[in-house]
Amino acid sequence: MNPLPLALLERLIEPGPRLPWIVDWLQSEVWSEKRFSALSAEEYLLQGEKLVHEAEELLAKAAYQFYDELAAAAADAKTLAPLLTGKTAVVIFDGASLREAPIFLNKAKESGFRAVEQGISFAALPSDTVDFVDQRLLGKRVPPKLLPQRQELKDRKVKACYFADAISSQTVECAEGQGVLLWSAFPDVTYRDSEARFARHFAGMPSLYDAAWKNTVMQVPRGRRVLVTSDHGYIFLGAGFDSTRPDGACALLEQKRNKIFSEEETLPNPETEKDLQVFPDRRLAMLRGRLKNRPQGPSANRIYRHGGLSLMEMLVPWIVFERE
Repeated sequence: MNPLPLALLERLIEPGPRLPWIVDWLQSEVWSEKRFSALSAEEYLLQGEKLVHEAEELLAKAAYQFYDELAAAAADAKTLAPLLTGKTAVVIFDGASLREAPIFLNKAKESGFRAVEQGISFAALPSDTVDFVDQRLLGKRVPPKLLPQRQELKDRKVKACYFADAISSQTVECAEGQGVLLWSAFPDVTYRDSEARFARHFAGMPSLYDAAWKNTVMQVPRGRRVLVTSDHGYIFLGAGFDSTRPDGACALLEQKRNKIFSEEETLPNPETEKDLQVFPDRRLAMLRGRLKNRPQGPSANRIYRHGGLSLMEMLVPWIVFERE
């Protein structure tokens, strides 16, 4: 793939909105069906990440206001509630990013679906699962595995099913006019595996999506459109793909990718801490871009992470399918 084009470098420092054309670049150039089909899965990941790394390092150094734009778009993102009707089933693959959009499109073609709408949505603020459930779905910070028991969904006549991994299966039965919400813990659940310390972990994703797709999308009762989306993406922090900037901001967040500060704590100053996105009303601060936090314990070796405000953590696929 060609290096970051000069035209892109020039646009990064131009005034005006940057998010729309960056999203277009990511979808049409970096994480495209054409590139996915031409490369091995591992090369697709590594070559794409190299480009995203270069672009995001430039954004953080020369156009850090871009993160204000990204945060504002996420705060204004559409909710799922209006779609939970008898016409559309919502399928959430926990942790799926824009990188996986070609996988979804391939699985659709193989199983008799066609894409009638293709775009993007955004993770919540912060880019964590329970915050997504709170801000986009239920109005409460609830783990997805508890959604099938939630009375709030039952009162709205929504059938919710939870799938603990790619191979979990169950029959999806619902009444006419009842909303359908299917939440799969895949692929996020795989990033805790020991194999997830390596880029080759991504190479196993397409085959696992075979099972996950059959157990979710293909179980949706006929006559409904299917929205496939995600609660958050993930940043890939393999060797050479983290930021070269000083990482002092990570210490302010106790080596997490975000932190909610108590009333007794002093919020970081956004005027001086340019590597942090600060939301005073939420008492929230998130890492901007590809800074590598260094947590203690089992998560220290994970190279697939989420929770911060980077392109690949915040941008998620939003694809609506119909059966052929």
